[in-house]
Amino acid sequence: MFEFSNIKLEKLVIHKAGNKMREEPLAISPGLYELDDGNLEELLLKYFFSPFKEKVLYRLFHETDIHLNEIYSYISEAFIRPDTFYDQSVKVVKHLYEKATHPKIRGGEFYMAYFSDATVGDQNVAAIGIFKTERKENYLKIAENRGGLAVWSDTGINIKKLDKGCIIFNTESMHGYRVAVVDNASDNEAVYWKDDFLRLVNVEDEYFHTQNQLNLCRDFAENVYGPLYQADKKDQVVFMNEAIAYFDANQAYNAEDFARSVVKKPDLIEEFKAYKESYESNQGLTSLKEFDISGQAVKIIKRKFKNLIKLDTDIEIKLKVSNSENSQEDFIERGYDETKGMHFYKIYFNHEE
Repeated sequence: MFEFSNIKLEKLVIHKAGNKMREEPLAISPGLYELDDGNLEELLLKYFFSPFKEKVLYRLFHETDIHLNEIYSYISEAFIRPDTFYDQSVKVVKHLYEKATHPKIRGGEFYMAYFSDATVGDQNVAAIGIFKTERKENYLKIAENRGGLAVWSDTGINIKKLDKGCIIFNTESMHGYRVAVVDNASDNEAVYWKDDFLRLVNVEDEYFHTQNQLNLCRDFAENVYGPLYQADKKDQVVFMNEAIAYFDANQAYNAEDFARSVVKKPDLIEEFKAYKESYESNQGLTSLKEFDISGQAVKIIKRKFKNLIKLDTDIEIKLKVSNSENSQEDFIERGYDETKGMHFYKIYFNHEE
């Protein structure tokens, strides 16, 4: 977990990095940006931090020696010797420029910022942010002119739409620090920022394990439960709702308890265990029988999970996640009407809200 409610912007450098493959230039700023406007600082903090909704943490990585990760090397020097912050920013933007080898990568402004009073876990630490602006938007400006109003257009940055960013927290330095990342880009561009430039791998904490277990459940419902057991969309949605409800109601995950509470049927439990083993092996994940549940991860999954049954008659049925002891299967049935030649759902309830 991390948050930025008390964070302070101490230093800022702004460079510009084009696409090297398209022979666009790299423009290096001559020094630190002068921070003398409190309103501007407030807008910059909003621009930098508002996109960090998910609390997933990563770490910088290298296959043989973490010190060979360029970003790790430059950021470590900036943390150890803050007076070299500008010099390290030049090295970082040059490294970014060298990684712009895909023709679709956009050039843009590069920001590197030094922050104090960031919070990660229960620690108050310094942090370094690396951000990139790639997309500009048109906007209108209106002002008084000769007793009337004049309007003209301009282009600028939408402070609610950061294109790329990462926050490197000064903790766990021997293990690649702790890093939060944002990338609103296509797959090819995402590889450039997260994999080529930063070189990140997941931190396997409670958030990570919770998220992965629920993703596993979703894949199992779609790829095994549905096809092998002729489970219709209703059955799949109910299965996922019960999986989410289990994580919502418990502080810790236990594999055997989860299987009894959610998967239930003995033959399906065996299929689930086999799929879990295959899924974790293919994803390179550590197989855990128990772990603490992250409430924040459950909230994110609940928001993302589309628990809808969409019908070709332009009707949608939404099954909310319920902590009730009764299964949602008790309240909704699927059937086939021979006369109409159509499938139907029958729904039971006590009263309308």
